[in-house]
Amino acid sequence: MAYCSQCNGEMTATEVICPHCGYDFPDAIPTSNKLQHGFAYSPLADLALIVSMIAAVLGAGGTALMTIIALVQGQFVFGLFFGPVAFLLQLGMLVVFLRVQQ
Repeated sequence: MAYCSQCNGEMTATEVICPHCGYDFPDAIPTSNKLQHGFAYSPLADLALIVSMIAAVLGAGGTALMTIIALVQGQFVFGLFFGPVAFLLQLGMLVVFLRVQQ
């Protein structure tokens, strides 16, 4: 149980406005300090994400092509198991890179 710092009224820990006095609690971190800093938000990191997305697309396309070739050549273990697994891993990484960009 949490208590309002203005009126000492009981409130839940997730409430941002006191139900008793209406006090609106400010954010713990000011919005001006929420800017992201460091290598993970640098232009070099953005370039690495773009290159990684391109590599994931090429990897997924190459894996799909190699899976089809393997099936045509009768390599069913690769064509039916390893190829689809590798394709889905590449596709999953592409999704991760795209979500990080947003």
